Amino acid sequence: MARVLITVPPLTGHLNPALALARQLAAEGHELAWAVHAQRIGDKLPAGARVYALDDEIQSEDLGSASPKVRGIESVRVFFEDYTMPMARQVLAPLEAAARDFAPDVMLVDHQMPAGALVARKLDLPWATQVTTSASILKMSPVLDAWVAEQYRSLQQDYLPAEKRVERPDFSPQCVIVWSIEALLGNAHARVPAPYLFVGPPQTQNRRGIEFPWSWLDASRRCLLVSLGTVSRDRDTRFFEVMLQALAQLPQLQAVMVAPASLAAQAPDNVLVRDYVPQVELLSRVSGVICHAGHNTVCEALSQNLPLIVAPIRDDQPVIARQVIDAGAALFMRHGKVTPETALKTIQTLLDSPQLAERAGALGAQLRQAPGEAGAAAALLALACAETEQLPC
Repeated sequence: MARVLITVPPLTGHLNPALALARQLAAEGHELAWAVHAQRIGDKLPAGARVYALDDEIQSEDLGSASPKVRGIESVRVFFEDYTMPMARQVLAPLEAAARDFAPDVMLVDHQMPAGALVARKLDLPWATQVTTSASILKMSPVLDAWVAEQYRSLQQDYLPAEKRVERPDFSPQCVIVWSIEALLGNAHARVPAPYLFVGPPQTQNRRGIEFPWSWLDASRRCLLVSLGTVSRDRDTRFFEVMLQALAQLPQLQAVMVAPASLAAQAPDNVLVRDYVPQVELLSRVSGVICHAGHNTVCEALSQNLPLIVAPIRDDQPVIARQVIDAGAALFMRHGKVTPETALKTIQTLLDSPQLAERAGALGAQLRQAPGEAGAAAALLALACAETEQLPC
């Protein structure tokens, strides 16, 4: 059996797919260890997990919490500069110590944990990169790509010998596991050269139980899900208020809105406002989704053959929004400037367009056919097999 060391940042969207892969590996009898910020995500790991804590006295709770006012591609630069690189420098030493102590046959390293990539390179360990969204493998702009390369050059300079330094040390030269499908990327943008394996989103994910008034849904009426994901807590309520005004003009339609409970008093009778919803279960009961173009929400919606309206805000959302629009399965909405009139027209187009539903269904079929965590596990173990004849290949 293989020994696998997993390292991910303390971010739910990056931890969840790694957890799905870990469950697959554990079910197959492999030995796992985690090098993570235990104070922040240790309670989300499996009971009894072997954990190497990366926390220290200078690791603040709000490291990298960019202002919610930062939008678009600028938010990518800010996140990289204020979160990814400072964290990498902080955890290099404890991550190397973890790898030396556990002596893994292979490592799984999230693309936003470049320290793990540097440790694997330094110790000549086989490793695979985990990429959580279809946006993260694309080149951005010549200026920004050069800036990123310079950040990585600086990070490697004092840690790796010259012969082991590369322009993009975060991407494994052996395997880059992408939790998405290639059809969603299109060909509009160049990719960072790497050996990609597209496995689609995890097939199974552990989710906490959330109560929901299922009897509120009227099977004779179409329903939409409106959600901005976890960023809802960082934004003002204007977008939701505009959606409420537009939806009030469509009494024949129902909508479930994931938004602050304070908005419930403004909601018309055909809109249910909830802080949290059982999203996967709810998606099987709706006709479309209005969202921020978060990768997880987009893939879950498409997996149910649902067309979308995307209103991207920050980070990789504008890129993912462009991908799903170009794929013919979504319409665009400006998050910060949408009006009730525009929202109404866009919602009506969504509901009346068989072409959008058809394209969403085509992408959904590919998502459902993707190998998910089973395919990712097989690829990861193949790297370990290549290093030793002691492991079953």
